[in-house]
Amino acid sequence: MNQSRLPPRDQLIMGIHALHEVLLHAPERLLCVYTDAMRCTGRKAELLSLCEKRGVKIVLFAAEKLDQMTGSDSHQSVVAHVKGRAFLNVPQFLERLGEQDRSLVLMIDQIFDPQNFGSLIRSAECLGADAIVWSKNRGADLTPSVAKASCGASELLPLIRISNLAEAVGQFQKGGYEAVATLLEPNAQNAFSYQFSPRTLLIVGSEGEGIQPLIRKKADSSLYIPMAGKIDSLNVSQAACVLMSLFYRDRFVGKI
Repeated sequence: MNQSRLPPRDQLIMGIHALHEVLLHAPERLLCVYTDAMRCTGRKAELLSLCEKRGVKIVLFAAEKLDQMTGSDSHQSVVAHVKGRAFLNVPQFLERLGEQDRSLVLMIDQIFDPQNFGSLIRSAECLGADAIVWSKNRGADLTPSVAKASCGASELLPLIRISNLAEAVGQFQKGGYEAVATLLEPNAQNAFSYQFSPRTLLIVGSEGEGIQPLIRKKADSSLYIPMAGKIDSLNVSQAACVLMSLFYRDRFVGKI
């Protein structure tokens, strides 16, 4: 396969775990799996056997070619071409949501690290968020590394990829959402005693840049997570996980 016919990187996922989750939960998204002929044992062998049983085309490539395709050498010798994602805009998402009264959407601002971005997508999917929103201009975008870090959740969760996050905040507010920003500021409320709105837009930002000032101003309220240790903050993906769990705390009561 020549360079011009390689799939675009935003249609590639890589890694055994990520591919396995998509194969289990959205096999219709898989178009082809690329792998090398080396070390086809253990989990990799099981995964390829499952692909064959599901009728997914498998193509052998040299490991160097897989590196070239993904721009990474951490693909575990497994790369999949998936159907292109149809990104939503906010009005489309709200129309799809309909009259659903309880909804959580995660908005991420200025997250440039692919591992953090992937972890945020994974946490949002695991904890039942209805979508994740990010700017295509101010942060990381979907790449094979992000898909791997998300463990395939990037192929399962509704994605809202837009240009203007501040404008999107207003659209969500008109759709009945309360915009809640995570901020260390004097007026921020303790997350553990906060009563979330039935429809909540949770906004998180990077540890360095944080949330843009314009988006901070548009937020209806702000939260902080009290720290019991000596370090005063969590990684953004950890913090988002805590806050999403608090939104859905009733859902998890009594579940082990």
